Amino acid sequence: MSTEFHPVLDAAELPAGASKTVHIDGHDILVGNAAGEFFAVQNRCTHQDSPLEGGRIRNGLIACPLHGVMFDVRTGCGRGQMGRVPLRTFALRVVDGRIEVSLAAPVAAR
Repeated sequence: MSTEFHPVLDAAELPAGASKTVHIDGHDILVGNAAGEFFAVQNRCTHQDSPLEGGRIRNGLIACPLHGVMFDVRTGCGRGQMGRVPLRTFALRVVDGRIEVSLAAPVAAR
């Protein structure tokens, strides 16, 4: 898997609690800001394949707008029975105020 980082957004575009979908090599990736900590996860809830964009972000968790399934944005792990399949997470870094995402899994998640 490539560790190449792709510039996707200016960090200033994502205030705390905001998220935005970006597209990299056929992947829909949700990039967001959880209280100042940026994250990148697949933009599909693993419960019913619904987009996560627009879901509420609070305390390091994102809620699926369709059914409210909660996922940890750092690990992708879901909460409860409907969240038993984790989200895919992606490596992310901020360079000179620009958010960059790699299709590789974050080091801590490997």
